[in-house]
Amino acid sequence: MARVTQNALVKGARGNVGKQFVYKKRGKNTHIALMPTIDKTTVPTENQVRVRDKFADASAYASGAMASPELKAEYERKAPSGKTAHNMAFRDALKAPVVKGIDPGKYAGLPGALIEINAKDDFRVASVFVSIRTATGELVEEGNAILNPIHRNRWGYTTVRENPSVAGYSISATARDIPGNEGKLDITL
Repeated sequence: MARVTQNALVKGARGNVGKQFVYKKRGKNTHIALMPTIDKTTVPTENQVRVRDKFADASAYASGAMASPELKAEYERKAPSGKTAHNMAFRDALKAPVVKGIDPGKYAGLPGALIEINAKDDFRVASVFVSIRTATGELVEEGNAILNPIHRNRWGYTTVRENPSVAGYSISATARDIPGNEGKLDITL
């Protein structure tokens, strides 16, 4: 795709010319590309349909986010040069957060122990949900972690119940971002 600079004739132009090529505006730049073609005789595969649905959902989320002045302003602040708030919201809707680690600290089955979760997203993690289970899979406790005010990728969960059998117990952390995507990590100790 060619990029046009310093040409008053096409600066700010949009749309197609004779169904041969199309002008596209991205930020302050104008680009020229061949007219896209769509083959309507080919039946999409199941995976193509799934990806198209995912893109449609991301587009709908991005449009909705642009209708919220607060959310739009947040995405604008995060957008690098040449990208729009809509681009950032679209990307955020496509990418799930990642739980990078769970540090049980000195958890020995007693209430009041701090479990730290490291969760990251391309925009922002909205919440982290923690659950603790026994070796047999029985739920001991669960609840929301609290964001560390200094280290913005770290979340803390303070245990509230006693776990009589810590041998083989598991901790699960699920991070959720603003569009509702989830990333999960399970550890067994």
